[in-house]
Amino acid sequence: MKRTLLCLSLSLFSASSIGQEAALRAVSAFPEGSFWSSQFERFVKLANEKGKGLVRIQYLGGAPKVMPPFEVGTNLKSGVVDLANNTSSYYVNLVPEADALKLSEYTIQEMRANGAWAYLNELHERKGNAYFLALPAEGINHFIYLNKPVEKADLRGLKVRASPITRPVVEALGATAITSPPSEVYTMLERNTVDGFTWPAQGIFDFSWQRVTKYRLEPGVYNGDLVILANASRWKSLSAAQRKLLQDVALQIEAENRAFYAGSLEEEKKKQAAAGMKPLRLPEGEAKRVTQVAREQGWAVVLRNTPETGPKLKQLLSK
Repeated sequence: MKRTLLCLSLSLFSASSIGQEAALRAVSAFPEGSFWSSQFERFVKLANEKGKGLVRIQYLGGAPKVMPPFEVGTNLKSGVVDLANNTSSYYVNLVPEADALKLSEYTIQEMRANGAWAYLNELHERKGNAYFLALPAEGINHFIYLNKPVEKADLRGLKVRASPITRPVVEALGATAITSPPSEVYTMLERNTVDGFTWPAQGIFDFSWQRVTKYRLEPGVYNGDLVILANASRWKSLSAAQRKLLQDVALQIEAENRAFYAGSLEEEKKKQAAAGMKPLRLPEGEAKRVTQVAREQGWAVVLRNTPETGPKLKQLLSK
């Protein structure tokens, strides 16, 4: 019933073109106005400003208000929405190869040049009915946040909320991984249902997690990503001019992403320290083990889940 009401509500925003202007419905897998929606919201703003008469994006808002975060990929695939700000870990059930984005050793510009983006786009279209429009966030480490101190790369006996993207390293280090949407993490920490969680440095304050978190384990692992996806069927229905407008804005956002997130990293760490969160810096040997385990287990999962396509992805994404 809830899904039916959602579809009826969203249908009020017609995706059909009005004259020469294409009306597109957009949603974020993160709360509206949050850090992880900010670059997508900038994309929407720029596209609407530069695309007057060509494109009009109706931004419906973010999860969980509009829809649950793990349903954004499915709703994009079915055409309930036309554009989505998502992260690969939220839609690996549709496109398991997207999990390899966290292991890429190349920038998005290099991926566009060496064929990696084209191959990923092909897989997104075939499996998720999605056009891989942009990668507005990359080079962002995930961290393991804990409420119990550790001195080694050993999390045995701990329960850690993990997303699909961080589950391999959490489990390989001995912890029990628990999957849940971000909206449930605060309560889980407050009630000691979990001993920690995984998340990048940025965005902690959007959920007030600093109030119930003591430590940030370093080093960070994996490359966090955000992707802007378009429903592939809707994308093909746009004119060449409309597609070019959206692609140009996407490339502009991508050109800004590393500087944007690098600057925010140190700022966020300072804010966390001021809020009482302490970094747990492992000895050099133990830190190297975390990095090595993360990479080995990350590729092991990708290759196990995508035996036909994974080897090519590893070749395209590894230096």
